[in-house]
Amino acid sequence: MKGLMKNSVIALQKIAASLLILASLLLSVSAQGFNDKTADSPILRPFGEADEKYLQQGRDRINQLSRRHFGSALHQQREHDITLLQRLLDSRLVTAKDRRLLQDMGIVLGDLLIQQFNLRWVVYVDKYGPSRALQLKHSENYLFPITMISRRAEVGVTVDIAELYESAVIKIEGYKAAAKRFY
Repeated sequence: MKGLMKNSVIALQKIAASLLILASLLLSVSAQGFNDKTADSPILRPFGEADEKYLQQGRDRINQLSRRHFGSALHQQREHDITLLQRLLDSRLVTAKDRRLLQDMGIVLGDLLIQQFNLRWVVYVDKYGPSRALQLKHSENYLFPITMISRRAEVGVTVDIAELYESAVIKIEGYKAAAKRFY
């Protein structure tokens, strides 16, 4: 009985030591976040030539796909382009497995938002890395249209492009209304 109790005490001591080591590692990792300049606030980079090329290649892929299957290209007109993007999804020409094409569709969605609002493409760098985002000019408000469609589709959510566009519009209008209160 004494031997069993002694083994139990040793096992508990080992568990406690392991937990103590784990806790100190977690504290160390979270403390490092305080030294990371992107941990709390993002860094913005202006769009470069490579970023512009990336966006253009995405637009071109969607244009080629829609021309080939529907005989129609993007027109930079909200109703037409939203309908075209929805047709690509509904006809299953672009599926949840096509991350690149889904993100290309997000580029087109972002371009439509730029036409309606005072937005600009920026590179948003945070602790997760760089992302291409839309910034409401003269504000600290950002949207990430490139992943708006792909993130939903990849988890099995049925994507309604018009609804997604309208929810982005509502969000942007909310940002603008909040900004007006400060000026």
